[in-house]
Amino acid sequence: MIVRRAEMGTFETDSCHDGQGRLIGFEAFADYAKQESGFKYLHDDELAPGASIGEHRHEGDEEIYFVLEGHGQMIVDGERYPIGPGDVCITRSGHSHGILNSPDGPMRLLVVCANV
Repeated sequence: MIVRRAEMGTFETDSCHDGQGRLIGFEAFADYAKQESGFKYLHDDELAPGASIGEHRHEGDEEIYFVLEGHGQMIVDGERYPIGPGDVCITRSGHSHGILNSPDGPMRLLVVCANV
């Protein structure tokens, strides 16, 4: 299966999981994933400078954040860690995470979520 960028759905929010600032995302295969896959979604997301995704808990699914561009802090179960390009955070069911982008520039994330 190939999904072209032009076929992807887009979304924007100013408070993703009660975070702050603008997040713009491209969703690669939400419709397919709901039909025949353990995957829930795959996003290519961009956080504006200084924006955040609020800390939130996962139950019944797991999510991976892969940082493609930018720097900031990852929050995992209430603890903060510096992150940058190439860093990955895996959040298992029963755990929480969030992310804070630095004010220096946008942050780009590949986000994958799968059912467990």
